[in-house]
Amino acid sequence: MPNKTLEGLYEEHSGKVSDRWSGYLPEYSRLLAEYRDKPIALFEIGVQNGGSLEIWSAFFPSARRLVGCDINPDCAQLEFADPRIAVVIGDADSREVQEKVLAMATRLDVIIDDGSHRSRDIARTFARYFPFVEDGGVFIAEDLHCSYWQEFEGGLFDPVSSIAFFKQLADVINHEHWGVAEPPSNVLKRFFEKYDFTIDDEQLQHIHSVEFINSMCVVRRERPERNRLGSRFMAGSVAKVVPGHWELHGTSSYALDQTTNPLTARRTPANDAMEFFARCARAVRRRTGMGFR
Repeated sequence: MPNKTLEGLYEEHSGKVSDRWSGYLPEYSRLLAEYRDKPIALFEIGVQNGGSLEIWSAFFPSARRLVGCDINPDCAQLEFADPRIAVVIGDADSREVQEKVLAMATRLDVIIDDGSHRSRDIARTFARYFPFVEDGGVFIAEDLHCSYWQEFEGGLFDPVSSIAFFKQLADVINHEHWGVAEPPSNVLKRFFEKYDFTIDDEQLQHIHSVEFINSMCVVRRERPERNRLGSRFMAGSVAKVVPGHWELHGTSSYALDQTTNPLTARRTPANDAMEFFARCARAVRRRTGMGFR
């Protein structure tokens, strides 16, 4: 009998209450299908009434550990029939809680951040726990619609919102193409300064992909060698339009030198590119007395 979808498990669930957006359910079924029958360790931040942990226990019948964390002390009264489930009380972004979580599962396969939804907490929590995700594992941040609201430390053009943080990770993935001798963490400096945390450059090399879904971000982790573009792979024998490509078989990509590119060499992220161009235009007008058409 095939495994039930997450939607199916939610529809038939009668235990502890779980609160999730309906749009998440088919995405989780897709995203987590490969882990369903594996002895994974799952860590969920924000458990409320504990219903999601019960549903995860049904969704992952072979899981070795299901750890929840909530800052609400009332969650300490939650009890579960499944001995694989445990709940840690406290701030997930604290060394004390981190040690308790890792004592239960030293390595994690799936992390779901459904905590405070504040930009500071999301970025810091990613930095704290991503190093403990197994290669082949995944970190999922929920409810990123909050990153567009100032009440949650965000805004549509806020350069240090949580969704801006994850967008910047896409540049980290493409680090080999930057064309400047800058470490991957360079594009994250403003987040480090704003929210007082760091991420080791070696850890950033494990980011394989960043996928955005409505209000969600999915970051997959893999071994660094699997995150490179790799070499050119040629196939076929007929090249009537553009001949000579077989000479490129097995060659590697190289980045064009961008040290003189003002939008690269400036060493700050380009989210405010229009402001940057406006400053350049004002400087030219001051020097020449001319404007741009």
